[in-house]
Amino acid sequence: MTLKRTVGILLFNEVEVLDFAGPFEVFSLAENAASSSDDKHFKVITIAENQATISARNGLQVIPDYSFAKHPDIDVLIIPGGYGAEKNRNI
Repeated sequence: MTLKRTVGILLFNEVEVLDFAGPFEVFSLAENAASSSDDKHFKVITIAENQATISARNGLQVIPDYSFAKHPDIDVLIIPGGYGAEKNRNI
């Protein structure tokens, strides 16, 4: 059995879709190729300032799994790019 690490992906308004969805897909699918079981290496979550709907670039609506105030321990935090990163530099 593999020790699962929790990967948190930060979401914010105007986040680039591919910048959070690509890493979400890659980390979600990472598994032990030598194992015949569904032995995933990572638990992937999304996190935002509030657990309210986020408007990504071009209008995609996303609901984060957790808020800054209430989330599990995170081993790796991914901070995606996007116009919203400039607007939210103080987060």
